[in-house]
Amino acid sequence: MTKHGFSNCEFSNFLEFSPLALKTSSNPMITEKTIWNSQQNHPELVVMDCIKEFKLSKEQANRLRFILLNRGVNKWLFARYLFIRLKHKVKKMKKENPKDKNIAYIQEKMQNIARMPRWVEWGTYVHKKMKNNIKEISIQGKHC
Repeated sequence: MTKHGFSNCEFSNFLEFSPLALKTSSNPMITEKTIWNSQQNHPELVVMDCIKEFKLSKEQANRLRFILLNRGVNKWLFARYLFIRLKHKVKKMKKENPKDKNIAYIQEKMQNIARMPRWVEWGTYVHKKMKNNIKEISIQGKHC
């Protein structure tokens, strides 16, 4: 297993891609390092970026909010928040029970997920089987 929680075989697929620098009108250059400066954790941040970048009308912005809701983005941003809270509880449990191997194992897996680089690119084709989508994911940057 790699530090990201993937098997070496799975993770080797991610290393085939080179990082891209993304330019937008609202942010002239985003790289593996500067991506950490971007605020996250709220779907309205995505909407605000799209309003700026694409000059969306109020109706289009509301449609985008619905799309984010419909595709589960809102749910996963909230799940991420809950995951981070749980991670802190597990860390506290480990301090209280330092010899419990199950808690240590769970904490290690949670840390691998939480500290994964933010630069994660998905392929543009949506495969029916998730394992085929996973093969096209590129993770760039350092473990934080």
